[in-house]
Amino acid sequence: MHFRKLILSVLPLLFIFISCTSEHSKIVVAEYGDHKVYLDEFEKAYAKNSGGYEKAKTDSLESLRKFLDLYVNYKMKLRDAFVRGYTKDPDMQKELIDYKRNIGSTLFLEDHLYGPALRKMYERRKTEFKAAHIMLIPDSTMSAEETEKLGNQLIERINNGEDFAKLAEEYSKDVYTNKRGGVVGWVTSGIIIVPEIEEAIYSTEPGKIYPKLVRSNYGYHILKVLEKQPRKEQVKAQHIMVSILDSTGVKDSTRALKKILDIEKKLKEGADFNKMALEFSEDKMTASQYGDLGFLSRGRIDPKFEDVIFSLNVGEISPIIQTTIGYHIIRVNEIIPMLSYKEVQDELKDMYIRTYFKRDYEKLLDSLRNIYNYKVNHGIYDKLIESASAIRSGRNFPATEFKKTLGPEVLFTMANKYYTVDSLMSYIVRTEQYNYTLLTADNIKDIYNNYTEDTALKMKAEEYDKESQEFASLMEEYEKGIYLFKILEEEVWSKVVIDSVMIQNYFDNHREDYKWKDRVEFKEIYTSTDSLINHYYSLAISGEDFDSLVVKYSQRKGYENYPGYYGLVEIDANDLAKNANALKNIGDISKPFRFQDGWSIVKLVKREGARLKNFDEVKAEIASLLQEKESKRLEDIYINNLKCIYKPKIYYNELVNAFKN
Repeated sequence: MHFRKLILSVLPLLFIFISCTSEHSKIVVAEYGDHKVYLDEFEKAYAKNSGGYEKAKTDSLESLRKFLDLYVNYKMKLRDAFVRGYTKDPDMQKELIDYKRNIGSTLFLEDHLYGPALRKMYERRKTEFKAAHIMLIPDSTMSAEETEKLGNQLIERINNGEDFAKLAEEYSKDVYTNKRGGVVGWVTSGIIIVPEIEEAIYSTEPGKIYPKLVRSNYGYHILKVLEKQPRKEQVKAQHIMVSILDSTGVKDSTRALKKILDIEKKLKEGADFNKMALEFSEDKMTASQYGDLGFLSRGRIDPKFEDVIFSLNVGEISPIIQTTIGYHIIRVNEIIPMLSYKEVQDELKDMYIRTYFKRDYEKLLDSLRNIYNYKVNHGIYDKLIESASAIRSGRNFPATEFKKTLGPEVLFTMANKYYTVDSLMSYIVRTEQYNYTLLTADNIKDIYNNYTEDTALKMKAEEYDKESQEFASLMEEYEKGIYLFKILEEEVWSKVVIDSVMIQNYFDNHREDYKWKDRVEFKEIYTSTDSLINHYYSLAISGEDFDSLVVKYSQRKGYENYPGYYGLVEIDANDLAKNANALKNIGDISKPFRFQDGWSIVKLVKREGARLKNFDEVKAEIASLLQEKESKRLEDIYINNLKCIYKPKIYYNELVNAFKN
């Protein structure tokens, strides 16, 4: 009874929704020739070009009217493309097929390989593990079978209570970790280059060993997870370092220890860490920047350093740490939480390509070959491999005896299509990697495998628009795009002629329209922190060469090859120009000021007053302007010709119904 009431209450709403949708598909907003534009089509096109349906609902009627005018012109152009036979043009259809294969392959791999894998890696990287291993390597004294047997025996002994660390020290062949009980350190997804090891670690609880021996290219591994915790993306830290070497390069640990103990005592008494680093740190690379180490990530620094840094909270100062180069005291200034997926997507992709990609790609392509009923002709394949050293690809291939005997033979079939040895040779020529070289059996095997993979991937791409609406829409837009491009090329761009006389005449008649405002030329030192910029400012005004300071310290991206130099810039262009303009004399240096996400100081290099631009300075700008005007004139003529043919009728009054439901 309740279900029946629910259905009866929903039916009127459903009827209203269907009615509104179907009504919009019946409302005609424009006609051209025998063709109609319906309101639902218009709404979809408008929303796509204006930022979505919700924004479109708030747009003015005038905006809808203007877009409808443009949309009808667009539809008439597409109709003209059909009349001209573009849809049957061999060159254009080949371009469409090539695009479909290339983009379809990319989208398919994104949807079925990269996308899922990167998402999985991102989720996994929210956790990190402290891991240890015992690595066993077959050698002249122990076969692979014997090594595997030993590994399984060790797993049993550990499960029976023997100490993992002691067994690692006794049996592990990893000379970097065996003396510390097999401890590798903290790891997370993307860092481990052996996928099987990563899978094992992520499936093991802290304090446990993975129950099976794991095989890699390096040998066999017994894996143990020691700890597990939420991962810190990066830590920003600074340090004070005292070298175990004295000023003459002689080792003097006693001096170094006494000095670092004195520094630690002063810090505990409240001394400023920045000042202490600047005055006492013997790390020449960082001392002038208050010991700033920048942002640090796991796996890229000394393990002793790493364990301490990643255990500190913001503002905490470490105890003294001894490394091979000296003694350190560290302070953590910032902890970066996990970045968003979008922010790290490129980095994830790089890590994935280094680790899982090859295995996953081959597995995916194997599944495609199976779908398309791939079958190899083993007899011909074996002859091909046997003849590898006699094959020379490239232009000389057609004249070889090999082509005459094996060229026409079927090498494999896929999706009921036959692929010959000749087709493989053509593939080699297209890829260009092995052209004009003597091939080996291994070369041929790799090339053959790549060829069958590429063939299967292109087959999937050619039909992927039937599976992916995104790809189907992309193909539809691309097809329309190449037709419109061809029309504009024929009707507009090929007819635009702008010569130097036209440019000169326009310049002579509009000389007053082209003026420079007052401009300044300056150099900048930029850094992310105010303490550093104040230090650089004091160095600059004390007489140190500004250019040298720029090269050494400025963090402005993109200006590495132009040591902080900006050409002539209008005085109100940005805060850099405004501060440079405020300086009195050439060579003066500004005080530090906030700019963008950091701090800057600028040095005034040159001033230039307002003036008219000369011909050389504006001819490119005028040429572009004249081309734009002439293109607009020719396109208007073309549109008017279409209007004469199709006599469009536009029903603006129907637009009041747009985006109402």
